[in-house]
Amino acid sequence: MLINCTNHPYEIWNEAQRKASTAYGEVLDIPFPQIDPKWTIQDLRKLTEEYSAKIQAHAPDCVMVAGEFTFAFMLVDKLLSDGIKVVCSCSRRMTVEVKKDDGTNEKQSVFLFEGFREYTRY
Repeated sequence: MLINCTNHPYEIWNEAQRKASTAYGEVLDIPFPQIDPKWTIQDLRKLTEEYSAKIQAHAPDCVMVAGEFTFAFMLVDKLLSDGIKVVCSCSRRMTVEVKKDDGTNEKQSVFLFEGFREYTRY
């Protein structure tokens, strides 16, 4: 089982990412939490413990983590410490900037999934 702990539910993944995820079996979404910028490190540690327990209760083969950097780092570190494989998706970003009639610019990005990359310790 692959647990998807991101803000991008499985149902919106493109076909290439869905196909790549079959290497891990079923995909279960556990949405990445909204992180309040005013939270302390202690708040994040508590949330890390809660999310780690919620994730590990499913005995996943792998967890995909992406989101707010501090919490994502803490969660990845905790899961790796507990012997759980953690990955992120790797995408090529294709960006187009369009000048609108009102003079403003609008940036549009399309992400092309290219694979999963495993988090490892340095």
